[in-house]
Amino acid sequence: MTDDTPYSQAPETPYKEASSANEFASQYQSNFPKILEALGISLVVSSYQSDSLILIRSKQGELNTSIKHVKLPMGLCVSHERVTVSSFNKVTDFKVSHQSRDAISSGQFDDMSTLSKKIQPQTEQNSEHEFYKARAAQINAVKACDMLFTERTSLTTGFINIHDIAWGDDGLWAVNSSYSCLVTLSPNTGFVAKWKPPFISELKPDNRCHLNGMAMLNGKPRYVTTFSQCDSKDAWRENTKGTLIDVNTNEILLDNLCLPHSPRCHEGWVYVCNSGEGQVLKYNPISKKVVEVCTLPGFTRGLTFLGDLMIVCTSTTKETKVSGKTTILHALQSEKTRCGIWVLNKHTGEVITHLEFTENVSQLYDIAVISNSTFPEFIGNEDALSPHLFDFLMEIK
Repeated sequence: MTDDTPYSQAPETPYKEASSANEFASQYQSNFPKILEALGISLVVSSYQSDSLILIRSKQGELNTSIKHVKLPMGLCVSHERVTVSSFNKVTDFKVSHQSRDAISSGQFDDMSTLSKKIQPQTEQNSEHEFYKARAAQINAVKACDMLFTERTSLTTGFINIHDIAWGDDGLWAVNSSYSCLVTLSPNTGFVAKWKPPFISELKPDNRCHLNGMAMLNGKPRYVTTFSQCDSKDAWRENTKGTLIDVNTNEILLDNLCLPHSPRCHEGWVYVCNSGEGQVLKYNPISKKVVEVCTLPGFTRGLTFLGDLMIVCTSTTKETKVSGKTTILHALQSEKTRCGIWVLNKHTGEVITHLEFTENVSQLYDIAVISNSTFPEFIGNEDALSPHLFDFLMEIK
């Protein structure tokens, strides 16, 4: 990094390798898991490039990453003991399953040693053997976790290129990038179109302006980001003057952003990732003032807050079909952009700690905080353990 190219520096602390039962290698500063444990939280991150939800967990001062394979995951929303995620052609709810975890922890499921006596595979490729191995591994994972999320509901939408999602007063809101509009999701119709940018003349699956980000305020969408003000199929790839738009008034508040993402309302400001510049900015809707919060060595995308902390994701820059180059490439000159998670002081932009993925993950989209859990686990409908998990209410007298 050259001296005349400043970015928000992280403190000089030792790096450690995060433990992981998969090929997604990462390294982190030693204070990262200590911060998560002190706050009693974990993080969930979506990576569409690697078809993965990534859990960032801590235990006894060590960091652990757990991978849940989901096809093209994008938007994330955590609320009321549920994690909602948008993916290739659906939106899925994972909900906290207290009964299932209690049943496993109390020994109602066979452990690894018992299972091994039941199976006598003829070869290592024996499918039944692999099934029981997967089931046993998941049992052990659930026994180790302090909160279990199980897949309960999903809504098939078709591929409408959903980006940001959020629960609001009218249910689940989503950014429908294909149709260039904000929608609510319905099991009856797939989606209900609610709002479109003022420069979009008609709703067609053309991804005209690349509407992507959505900031909620008082239970409703209030601000969005787009890559352009274009009104023809895929035209945003040729004209990338990004915008921040007020949904209530249709006013274009900012119109010269570089590939913006992840607008968020927080304490009277609108924060936005000016992704192509590697920045996080904040905009005051009253004074119209724009303040640079930080610059990071990567494509900023994915943003959340916790107390005085701001948590930001960065992705590596890559060759795309978008005209021109993102200016973060020029700012960093010969330095490599990084894919990782950065924890900062939201008031000063100072980096407190960070994690960097070093293998097989290069693009992150969204990030959310899971409260009251430092070591959660996810079980999906296709997992070997799923048929044996039950949540129910007893109304029989």
